[in-house]
Amino acid sequence: MDVEERIIAIAEAPATGSTARLWVLGQWKDEAIKRVPVAALVLNIDNRRFAAERKLFEEKLGHNLDPENNEDDASSVEAILLDRNLQVDGGRVVGTEGKDYIALRQDWQRRQQESPFWIRPDGTVRNGNRRLAMLRRLGREEGASGYEHIDAVILDTSSVNEIAMFEMEQREQLTEDYKVRYTDINLLLAIKDAADDLEIDWYDDESIVTVAGKLQHVMRDSKNYAIVQLYAIKYMDEYLTDLDQQGQYDKLMGQIERFRDVGRTMRQVEAEDPDRAAPMLGVMFAAVNSSMTHLKIREVRRLYRDDVDAFDRLAAAIDDAEGEWVQPTTEDPLGYPEVVDEEPVDEEDDESDEPPGPVVTNYPKEEVREAFVDALDSHQASQNEDLVEVVKEINRRLLALSQRSELSRELADNADLRAAVDTMLGWFDANHELLR
Repeated sequence: MDVEERIIAIAEAPATGSTARLWVLGQWKDEAIKRVPVAALVLNIDNRRFAAERKLFEEKLGHNLDPENNEDDASSVEAILLDRNLQVDGGRVVGTEGKDYIALRQDWQRRQQESPFWIRPDGTVRNGNRRLAMLRRLGREEGASGYEHIDAVILDTSSVNEIAMFEMEQREQLTEDYKVRYTDINLLLAIKDAADDLEIDWYDDESIVTVAGKLQHVMRDSKNYAIVQLYAIKYMDEYLTDLDQQGQYDKLMGQIERFRDVGRTMRQVEAEDPDRAAPMLGVMFAAVNSSMTHLKIREVRRLYRDDVDAFDRLAAAIDDAEGEWVQPTTEDPLGYPEVVDEEPVDEEDDESDEPPGPVVTNYPKEEVREAFVDALDSHQASQNEDLVEVVKEINRRLLALSQRSELSRELADNADLRAAVDTMLGWFDANHELLR
């Protein structure tokens, strides 16, 4: 069907006699449900639930996805909505069936439709895209019988604007059993759209806090949680701008936990010590570039809080480690992420499965990581008030070192190892009398 045919089919769809109670613009409304032909529905290419993945694969395919007019693109959008392990095969995105898709399909086959789709009068689906993709796939695999019609509420833009739609989607997401939650990156992009609609000033703390209060009802009903998300967005944008990659959010998939802690850190430093905001931002971006986990970023914040001189030494060490590296001016200074799939994060303090950091062209990752490890190790040791335990730990490490059979060979061949040993021996020489 073309757009005119879809509009007519939806307008003429029979009412079921039932209504759906929806929270719209701050009040409950009973919306009529119609029995709509599946053929009159269109997958919403602007669906916030896969905004980052869409951009990523549009770049890989070399064109904008157009599921309304291109069958391969429609198949690609279905795969993005339903599947895992996504990749480009020829002119399409393909993947393997994910557990969420299997659960959704089994639930539909067992119970049929539980709740109505939300659609626009032209057939664009605003809530129900995954179910529509599933029905189309089932129709191809099993035949169209049983999958020709669905129940839907028709929401006109004149009565439900985009901000209202965002709020409705967020509330619905919290209650529907088999709907896939926004991946973190897509949730933040949706929040960014809502904040921009509220005319947020991203460089004014008071404005961010005010907008957080207005959006908290769609973010765990917590203003503090909303503030954290908005600051994560702010510093994602600053990071992309720093690399001249404005708007390339698809290249930050898997990085949200890092940027939440970057935002927490920068907000504290900007409030307490504005003169150190610029060097701290450099340290934070270096942590992201070198794949330091979000928990290590928290350790940097503790280092700054406990020993500002040690933080200054870390910032200087990172400058030295970055050396001659300059922010790349190539066409692709920020590569595609190594991990496409991104599981929703519950903000647990677990870094075991944290994806690697962004792929930054020619960045001296190992040298910068070494600067972080040295500083954070030293800070951790300095916080241990049990001097006996500190000395015992040194003894354990020296014993382990002396038992390595390759030590002699490595000392002959590895200048960095020799320099480190010389530093250790220098400390013993300088403190000989103290030790005696």
